Amino acid sequence: MKYFWTLLFSLMILTSCDDGDIIEDTFNFENETIQKCSNSNVLYKINDKEALMFNAPEDYFSNKEQTQTYTIGSGNSIMYRKFASTTSTSNICNTPTLQVIDEWNAIGGSIEIISTEILNGTTIVAYNHNITFKNVTFQASDKQVVYESYFYGSYRTDVIDLDFDYTLALTKNCPGNNLIFKYNGNNVLLFDVNKSTLFPNIVTTPGSPREVLINTTTNKVVYRVYNGGLNENFFCSAITPSSPTLTEEWIADSGVNSVSGIIRVVTETTSVPNQYKHTISLYKTTFRKGFQYYSPNPNGDYVFGVYYTP
Repeated sequence: MKYFWTLLFSLMILTSCDDGDIIEDTFNFENETIQKCSNSNVLYKINDKEALMFNAPEDYFSNKEQTQTYTIGSGNSIMYRKFASTTSTSNICNTPTLQVIDEWNAIGGSIEIISTEILNGTTIVAYNHNITFKNVTFQASDKQVVYESYFYGSYRTDVIDLDFDYTLALTKNCPGNNLIFKYNGNNVLLFDVNKSTLFPNIVTTPGSPREVLINTTTNKVVYRVYNGGLNENFFCSAITPSSPTLTEEWIADSGVNSVSGIIRVVTETTSVPNQYKHTISLYKTTFRKGFQYYSPNPNGDYVFGVYYTP
């Protein structure tokens, strides 16, 4: 009997002294849906008082079929938090207002993301990204928790197809400002540019278009959608009309020399005396709205249209 109590006491000591040890634990997020913060790249799952967050660059979820593996800590992070009471999105995407009673940070392992197409008939409408944490070790305040493989979940990114068809639309300009634009129904592609720099009456050399980089001040390019039909007076009025109202705005990324985000202009003479024809293109230009992005031609030139100067 003495031997039994001695053995039992020894086992109790061994099982209670796990401080600093690497142990296996269990998360309870399998039935929860991945959500995304609107103001950052943070993906997260919430289960009552607990949250599991994954912060990664948006290019981890590019719309193409592929398998990618990333080392934890190289431009990404994984964090588990337990709050004092039931938590919500505001405590994940903003500064927490609830007390955090436990926090674990991933310090090793890798992330595997397998991206596959989602089809509607033969049309690709979205991509599904299966996210798995492999050999991941979490550092807690008093222990390390290890997972050989943990399936975080599936995250969907939709294929964005903006209406950039202005083939039949005429290029318009406003005499009182620097706007050049085309509209089609309720959407418009606007160039707020330095006209004298971009459209001088000087013929360009064949194969060498005039180029300026897109930026957010002197050469801004914007795609907008409104809740009603448009006309040129809407943009050229001294006071912008109250209707229709803006529903979406996509702003072109600033350009990089010889790489992307470039306005190209080919200038030629016409049969009309002293008239010049300027053909405008956007080279590898990406438009963004929040964390969504779209390119009318990611691999080359998107031809906007023709602008004439006397």
